[in-house]
Amino acid sequence: MLLRQVLRRGLQSFCHRLGLCVSRHPVFFLTVPAVLTITFGLSALNHFQPEGDLERLVAPSHSLAKIERSLAGSLFPLDQSKSQLYSDLHTPGRYGRVILLSPPGDNILLHAEGILQTHRAVLEMKV
Repeated sequence: MLLRQVLRRGLQSFCHRLGLCVSRHPVFFLTVPAVLTITFGLSALNHFQPEGDLERLVAPSHSLAKIERSLAGSLFPLDQSKSQLYSDLHTPGRYGRVILLSPPGDNILLHAEGILQTHRAVLEMKV
């Protein structure tokens, strides 16, 4: 019982003195915590870098897709030309891919007849 009273009085006097100090210097106790929070928050945010490669986040590190993509990146670098598209590297099979580009500002769907003719020509090809 005596220890509780001593602790209560000591805590009460400490809080009273702290309140008096805060009331005598309100600008210091309002600005310093805000400035410290902003400073430490900005310095912590500078250490984080956003991950631009989604594949790195979701695919296992030694997956077949990552191995094939790194092989395709070494064989067909994408930074050679920004105006041309390069096909991805695929596993062997009987399929192909055609990339159709329309002139800038033009609608690719307006060239539907030409696309269908290309499709027919591809279907009629002999291996």
